Amino acid sequence: MRTLPATLRAWSPRMAGITSIVLLLGLMCLISACQGSNAGPTIEATDGTITPAPISWRATSTPEPPILALSIVTEELKVEPTPLRAGHPFTITGVIHNDSPVPASDVPVLIHLSANQEKLGYTSFVELLTVTVAASQSVPITVPVHWNLAGGEHRLWLQVNYLPRAWQPRAPTLPEENLADNLALVDLMIDPFDAYTSDLCPGRVDLEIGPSDVLPDPERQVVHVLVHNLGNKAAYNAPVIALSRNTSGMAYTPIVPPCGGTARVEIAVDQPFEEGEAFSVRVNPEGWEDGLVEDNYANNTVSVAAGLPGAAQQQLSSLQDYDFSIHAGEIEVPELGVLLIRVYNHGTRDAANVPIQVTDDAGHKLNDVVPLVQGSGSGVVAIRVASLWKAGVTLTLTVNPEDAGEGYPEVNRENNVATFAIP
Repeated sequence: MRTLPATLRAWSPRMAGITSIVLLLGLMCLISACQGSNAGPTIEATDGTITPAPISWRATSTPEPPILALSIVTEELKVEPTPLRAGHPFTITGVIHNDSPVPASDVPVLIHLSANQEKLGYTSFVELLTVTVAASQSVPITVPVHWNLAGGEHRLWLQVNYLPRAWQPRAPTLPEENLADNLALVDLMIDPFDAYTSDLCPGRVDLEIGPSDVLPDPERQVVHVLVHNLGNKAAYNAPVIALSRNTSGMAYTPIVPPCGGTARVEIAVDQPFEEGEAFSVRVNPEGWEDGLVEDNYANNTVSVAAGLPGAAQQQLSSLQDYDFSIHAGEIEVPELGVLLIRVYNHGTRDAANVPIQVTDDAGHKLNDVVPLVQGSGSGVVAIRVASLWKAGVTLTLTVNPEDAGEGYPEVNRENNVATFAIP
């Protein structure tokens, strides 16, 4: 067995001690590296011992964004021109205030105008827009209303950064704590068409009929009467009486516009009559209970003889009175299921409650009215057609259809129909 030289045997214990020291130093370096940035400061005591110094931790917080403070003042809302009239456009103006130190970008503003008592087919006016208001500033807004609203009591809401939940995907609201002053509410009165007065002609009410305005029709056993209003105030529910030796009948007029407006009535009689039979026709007889008070009653009575069968419609229609038209290129879709339609009147007379009909490919129909179509002008109506709304379906729109019970006499109906293809 071989043994180490004496010299090496003498160095062996020393080598073992050095190796241990090297390994210990390497282990300490490894531990220090693992601690990395977590190693804190140390304190060396007088006796040579080293202890870690206490570490003071400070939490850093992200500053909260400033909360918006938007508002609208009801007293600053204006609706012009006044008085509001059915069928006439007007403008809504208001001011949006930003009382916070940061700007407010793309703030949603909802305008909603509806009738207190909505009738069948009524469609409210709704518009959604966005505005940007600088810090500590105010911005005015102007909203034109071309909706053909009927007369009566209405309510106007204007909401700033305050929308129903269903509207959030269309215009998200911004964070804001106090929403109490983000809503303005105003009650509006829109004068109905039959409340109109005009300075273009004299008198309060002056109804008139002439020989060419009355035609007894033996074929249908009715008396056709065309009533004129020469006064400066619209008339309605005026009695019209037809009398002959053997028969009589009575009817009431619809609204008769002022300053030359007309209304047509058909009087059904209680006994048959023949061609040539003499008739006396009176409109709004003087002294009639609950009748209209007129300045001139001399032109309210006329005497005629029964005319030729089938001639009534031709004689009582006039292209100068009413001539309606609609154009497919002007039909708009303000929101899904609603059509906005402009109806023109190339005649000279204003027409109230003009019937309009919407028909789909399957023959389903919706009936509505245009509250007012001005003579030598136009009127706008919004029709809710959700029940007919289906992609690819073609809708046919007819203004003043011939079979409408409350239609207007019209010779030219070539432009009364338009089509709209639902996308």
